[in-house]
This record gives sequence, structure tokens and C-alpha cells, in this order.
Amino acid sequence: MSELRFEGVSVRYGSRRRGTTAVDGVDLTVPDGAIVGLVGESGSGKSTLARAAVGLAPVAAGRILVDGAPVRRPGPVQMVFQDPYSALDPRMTIGASIAEAMPRGRTDRHAEVARLLTQVGLAADRAGMRPAQLSGGQRQRVALARALAARPEVIIADEITSALDVSVQGTVLNLVRDLRQRTGLSMLFISHDLAVVRYVSDFIAVMYLGRIVESGPAEDVLADPQHPYTRELLAAAAAAEVSEPDAVADAEPADPHHPPAGCRFHPRCPVGPLVVPGRDVCRDTEPTPAGHRHAAACHFAATTTLVRSDS
Repeated sequence: MSELRFEGVSVRYGSRRRGTTAVDGVDLTVPDGAIVGLVGESGSGKSTLARAAVGLAPVAAGRILVDGAPVRRPGPVQMVFQDPYSALDPRMTIGASIAEAMPRGRTDRHAEVARLLTQVGLAADRAGMRPAQLSGGQRQRVALARALAARPEVIIADEITSALDVSVQGTVLNLVRDLRQRTGLSMLFISHDLAVVRYVSDFIAVMYLGRIVESGPAEDVLADPQHPYTRELLAAAAAAEVSEPDAVADAEPADPHHPPAGCRFHPRCPVGPLVVPGRDVCRDTEPTPAGHRHAAACHFAATTTLVRSDS
């Protein structure tokens, strides 16, 4: 597999006056053979970034590279979508769906379909079935096999467990880890669930309102989060594990059509200018990710601890 790199990538929808910049100047690298977990709330731009990588969203600025070369066709990067029920053509057999994704000129399609099904933990005789005959978890395995059939250099998995029952999610996550160990695949694994990302990722990037606000080795980001938004996500995940779900901060995210000046998280930040006096720089100046233990776009990342305003 290979390295996937986003350099200053922006994706914009609509007109210049009334449009929305869904992804704004993102720099992100998926190293060769690694799994990078991309996490953030709904609307943060995660899926838009993924769709840009496979040519399904317009890139307004920046470059998307595989091993240093621009991605000019969908082949090098394959995507596994969130919903396994709609990702497969219900009129086609499983085998036909997988074979359709193979490069042209292959003569051993039947054998290759059998190999790919076995690789994702399904019996080869499932090739003659249709999607309606399979469970959700089995369909997602087929979707992975279809992505692998194209011989990609990088795979993007976009919320591939969110539509599955909790009892099935673990099986699919184990498959992802197993595939990485056996094939050395490079993967951008997108989720809103930090617990899921923690289980499969070597590196973690946190996205908020179209920008990466924190990134680094998974163990560093999870053990010592530098950005208040990451800390809030971890606190919400921990509360959910003990059946005490908690929202991230007290306010709703800002309107993506009109993001705040300065730090985009400052209107919700528990250690920002609405809570701690003297931090007007957060309102006026956009933070840079450099200067901390790992990349974190926060003016006070290295000096503050998470303190809720209601504590």
C-alpha cells in the first residue's frame, strides 16, 4: 500500500457569496501501512474530505496525493461507504458486484472473487447470493471485498460500523485490524466514535468545522489531548460508556456558512474567552497547530486543563 496526503485541501459548495466551505485548508497524511482515525461531530467535514479523495466532491484548493503523485482517477483510492444496505446493487449477485470492481483484463475473476470473500471472512459460496440474503455485517464485509478487488493503494472507510448493531461492530473492526496486519493496507478510518477509532488507529486526527484541530500518534492524542475539543470528545465518550451520555460543550456548533473568527471552537470552548478572562486572542487570531507536544490548533493547548464552566 502507499501514502495518502492532503495538502491544503478545501472543498466548497455553492456560490462565492452564499456557499459553504465544508473543508478548509486541511493538511493530513495517512502513512504507508498505517490506519489514521479521523474523528469529529456530524458536519465537521470528515465525509466531505473522504469524498474528495475519490473524486466525489470538488476540490476548490490544494492537492490530494498518493505517493507524491496527484490522484487523477478513483482507482488508487477506494472507499467503503457507511450504509452496507445501499452500497451494493440489490439486483447483482455478491460475486458480480465484487468482480465489477476488478481491473479490466483479469481472466481469473471467479477465483479472485473466492479469494477476496475468504479474505474478509465469508465462505466462497456466498458469491451466488444477493445482498438481501446477507446480514448487515456480512454486507459490509462484501463492501470491503469489493474495495479490495480494485487493488487500491489506500482505502477510506467512512463510518463503516455506524449502521451496524453493536454486536456486529466488533466483528467488522477486528476484520479491519486483521486486514491491515495481513495486507499492510493504508486506511483513513472515519468515525464520530472515539472508542471505535481508538481500537483500530495508529494515528488520530480530530476535525472541527472543516479544519483539523489536533493530530498525532493515537496513544499520545488519547493519553494527553492538547485541544479542548478533543478533551470534550473523550469526556463525552467516557460518559456514554457508563450510560451517561453528554453533549460536547454546552452550545451547538457554529453555522458552517459563517464560522467564527479566530479559533472556530472558541464560542463552545470550556477554557476559552467566554469562560476565562484575558483570552481575547481566541476570538481574533486563528491558532496554528505547531508548538505543542503534537499538532494542536489551540493558543493555550500546552498550558490549560479542561475545566467546565458549570464546575
